[in-house]
Amino acid sequence: MPDPDPLPRKRNRRSDYGCQYLSVDSPIHRMGVGWKLLLGTLLGVAAIAAQKPWSLALVLALDGAYYFGARLTLADLWRDTRYLMVQALIVVGLYTARYGIPEGLWPGLRIALQIFLFFTPGIVFLRTTQASRMMQELSRVIPYRLSFLVYTSLRFVPLFAREIHEIKMAQQLRGARLAPRDLLNPANWRDMFHCLMIPLLVRALKIADEAALSAEARGFGRRNERTHFNPLSLEPATRKGEQRR
Repeated sequence: MPDPDPLPRKRNRRSDYGCQYLSVDSPIHRMGVGWKLLLGTLLGVAAIAAQKPWSLALVLALDGAYYFGARLTLADLWRDTRYLMVQALIVVGLYTARYGIPEGLWPGLRIALQIFLFFTPGIVFLRTTQASRMMQELSRVIPYRLSFLVYTSLRFVPLFAREIHEIKMAQQLRGARLAPRDLLNPANWRDMFHCLMIPLLVRALKIADEAALSAEARGFGRRNERTHFNPLSLEPATRKGEQRR
């Protein structure tokens, strides 16, 4: 009888936080970085230009096909967009408070959906692009100093998602009203600003300073070109179902 596969397929690694790179095999993962940037730009422009319900539904379908084509799940979608859901509630609430429920409901929903559709391609880009590939491809079209700035800005997105989660949990233990049902009340938005946004801003400035010191200590910018680390994967010599001698 043939031996079992010597290298069994590993389970897909699921991240605990949003916007982190997911190591799976999908057509979107195999797509070039430049093509993903171009496709994401087109989808973002389409999200801004869409105004009618049918055009928004079309962009939503395209974004959905793009997202789930990367073998991402509904749980990943919730991790990636839960903060966009909160801003959607805030936008709809502000529009309805200003113009009333019949008049302000559709404009609020439209703006919230456009923001959601605009950021979805960027989330897919972060989910499907390795850091080294991102830096390498960006360095081909822009100076590597600028590519490092763009790369660092994109990679800070999952980091700040973790920071928001940790700060929120710590502040809630101290009595801050930051639960989703609490944020439906505009009177609690003061807690969100003082207990969440200001600590996040302070943390962001500290992280930026640490990243700058780390890059300077490693000699960043002393040479005109830089190298990139590209991990390679090896496939087994025998295929599944074949006998090993």
